[in-house]
Amino acid sequence: MKKALFPVVLFLSMTLILGSALTTFASRSAGVAIDDATITTKVKYELAEDVKFSTLKSVQVDTDRGVVTLTGKVHSKQEKKHAGALARKVKGVVKVSNMLSVVPEK
Repeated sequence: MKKALFPVVLFLSMTLILGSALTTFASRSAGVAIDDATITTKVKYELAEDVKFSTLKSVQVDTDRGVVTLTGKVHSKQEKKHAGALARKVKGVVKVSNMLSVVPEK
């Protein structure tokens, strides 16, 4: 009887352990996604509040595990540099990948 129960108990134990591990992993992933969304929102807010960028609609912000990527178009190298500096000052930003293109105004 004891020999017959051992595989069942082993299976249930492994299922419980694996389930706990997956739940922990999933909650961490969700937390990271929420943190990234918060960082993206804060960077967009900083850009919108800044006089140089308040009317600029062509800058996109994406965040992945605290790494902020800026894409789109700005009018000068100074604007590109300034956008990167604004993003870097946001709490939680690990790194800024400034992929903005400089397209002078016509």
